Amino acid sequence: MIYLSVLCAVLALYIVYLQIAWHKTKRNLKELIVENDKHTTTRNEADGGDMYFKTDLDFIITYANEAVLQKTGFKVEELIGKPLPGTLVENNESRIAKLKENLNQLIKNQATLNVENLMCKKDGSLFNVRCRKRPILNEVLKCVGISYLCEDITETKIWKQKLNTYASHDFLIADILNEEALTKRLEHDFNRAKRYNQPFSLLVIELKDIYDFANKGISFETGDTILKNAAEYCVKTFKNEDTYVGRFDKTKIGVVFSRGERAEAAQAAEKLYKAVIEQIRKLNIDQYNAEMIAVSYTDRKNFNDTADNMLGRVRRHIGNALRSHKYGIKSSDNKD
Repeated sequence: MIYLSVLCAVLALYIVYLQIAWHKTKRNLKELIVENDKHTTTRNEADGGDMYFKTDLDFIITYANEAVLQKTGFKVEELIGKPLPGTLVENNESRIAKLKENLNQLIKNQATLNVENLMCKKDGSLFNVRCRKRPILNEVLKCVGISYLCEDITETKIWKQKLNTYASHDFLIADILNEEALTKRLEHDFNRAKRYNQPFSLLVIELKDIYDFANKGISFETGDTILKNAAEYCVKTFKNEDTYVGRFDKTKIGVVFSRGERAEAAQAAEKLYKAVIEQIRKLNIDQYNAEMIAVSYTDRKNFNDTADNMLGRVRRHIGNALRSHKYGIKSSDNKD
């Protein structure tokens, strides 16, 4: 009995010790979390221009630094206590669903999330941000909110788009697509037309023989001018929302009618053939040599047709025309 009493007393003292240690640890942890939160907030306020704000688990804004106010045009009283959707981000179902998805990840993993999305200004305009999200933890390491550190990347996005646009355009003729961009877009639009059983046609003018003639007999500048003039005419005359122009095989100018009937390509071929010959004649080239151009057109065939097959038909017809020196306009579907 004495032994049992001693054991109970020891256990009781140990329990008291654990409780004291737990309360001390809890207090220290709470102070550490508060201190870290203050340090993070202060550091980000001084961090040249990065936006820093916090929300609770219901996405109510609880804090916003000066950079947020400067970038968005809101006053602090217009943000604190307001819901995040409808103020700093768009208020729609998909955006709210994404916020909740991110919150679940933060609660579950208690880790950092890096995302890109749009932020709203007071005037309703949007700008691109790269945002680091972290959970705000209480003394028992339970998530009680979210901190957001956001960087404005609008200018980065704009320059990236400009670089992509530059990379897709022809180096000689700025307003048309280069071969890689043209074939990719043609295949994409062809497959869309095939899926929805819509019309799709292609017109190509081949300038190889007149280009070589000008380079050898006149000047390289004249040869390049022939290509440029033909391409610029196509852009000016045919390019619209559903039509675009590109160069491939060096001397072929292609016009894609992504929703165009075969008849539209045929009419465009007549107009293009006459206009290009007239342009060439203005470069002091005689009529006979100015007519050394081949124009071919085709459209989407049966369900087994492909974009590669379409380009193949045009290339075969043009190749036959150059070999036999039979220039002019013919459908690529003709065997001659």
